[in-house]
Amino acid sequence: MSCKRTATAEHIEIPGICFIRQPEGVRRCTLSAGHYGEHRHFYSGELRNGFRVGTSWPRRGDEKQAD
Repeated sequence: MSCKRTATAEHIEIPGICFIRQPEGVRRCTLSAGHYGEHRHFYSGELRNGFRVGTSWPRRGDEKQAD
């Protein structure tokens, strides 16, 4: 099955997930859209008691999902 993209990457938004990219990184925020405070990626970081501790980073001005 093939799918033709009809919008450019700069106009795509993923509803329900923040998905803002970590500065100079590849991780993206896994919190819900419209959250307050720092961005967070829950599936990274060191393993502690069998769970990932995650990573976080501060908000920046004028952020977009497809940056």
